[in-house]
Amino acid sequence: MQYDMIIVGSGSVGSAAGYYAAKAGTKVLMIDSGVPPHKDASHHGVTRIFRCAYGEGAHYVPLVLRAKQLWKELGEISGKEVLKQCGVLNLAPKDSRFMANIQKCVQQFNLKAETLSPEKVHERWAGITAPEDYAAVFESDAGVLNTELAIGAYVKLSKEAGAEQLFNTVVTAVKPIENGVEVETSVGKFRSRKALVSAGTWVRKLFPEMPIQPLRKTFVWHNAPEIYKNIPGFVITHKSHSYYGFPSDGIGLKVGKHNGGQYMQSLDEFLPYGAVAEDKTELLECLGAFLRGAGEAVHGEVCSYDMSPDSNFIIDVVPNIPNVMVVSGLSGHGFKFTSALGEVAALFGGGKESPIDLSAFRLSRFKKSSQL
Repeated sequence: MQYDMIIVGSGSVGSAAGYYAAKAGTKVLMIDSGVPPHKDASHHGVTRIFRCAYGEGAHYVPLVLRAKQLWKELGEISGKEVLKQCGVLNLAPKDSRFMANIQKCVQQFNLKAETLSPEKVHERWAGITAPEDYAAVFESDAGVLNTELAIGAYVKLSKEAGAEQLFNTVVTAVKPIENGVEVETSVGKFRSRKALVSAGTWVRKLFPEMPIQPLRKTFVWHNAPEIYKNIPGFVITHKSHSYYGFPSDGIGLKVGKHNGGQYMQSLDEFLPYGAVAEDKTELLECLGAFLRGAGEAVHGEVCSYDMSPDSNFIIDVVPNIPNVMVVSGLSGHGFKFTSALGEVAALFGGGKESPIDLSAFRLSRFKKSSQL
């Protein structure tokens, strides 16, 4: 059967693309190696931070503002609290590039945000402390995304909109053919006019030239008193390290370290939490400096990042295969964007371009090096 679009990897980006494409009347086949949402992907772990005042750079903001609109719509359509707007607190040294970028985004895009002193932060949220030389920006309408509710909703809605779904199926190759693409799987071959490859960590199994490196990461829940139930989500820069966390839930206070981790060459290296010595020590400095009321670790899990060389996204067609779009290199900070990225891919499947400027995410930025 001939499709308009085949989606390889139907998790974070792929499930959204499936919904928006099918809703637009595109004949879609969604393929995934598991049944999304699942634990063998970057979206695992229930929650992700959503923020628009973006320390990684202002070029991300138009995309994340569109994502915000789409997350709200998804919540209304599905009846699920996909985005909980509990606010996000950004803490970083006053003279840091990260804080300068946040303040630039607030001003340039007129974001709803409040600058606080460390003293005011502690007055408002007694469980959080910060050094005197730190600045704080509180983004009140940011918050926390429930990854599994979001993907589950997109998968359900895409099927209702007419997308076909082929799960628990491994894709072994994506090849150009005349006027389209052929996707080889463990159950047969399928053809389409276009394809999206949003295969996350292991995209190089299909396209070895992609400058992506899989990275094993952990996040941990800690015992915490009641005061941590009403804190905002948070992002903390400390001594060249970056941390993030969430209001305490039924398990505890969830905290993770954004940088660090272990690069992987195969799934055999995707070890469970606790198998690497630093799993249980990498958060101690952050907890001691900023979250002093947090107690011992009660539960830890792992996920994977698909790292690009510069930690910026890759949103482009595959070299020499113009009918195939790849969305990868989300580098551990991409889930908040995935509703909008799915829309971008759906437009591609329908022969249209996104009105958002995506030039900063093209593969051409790597051509001057040996990375592509």
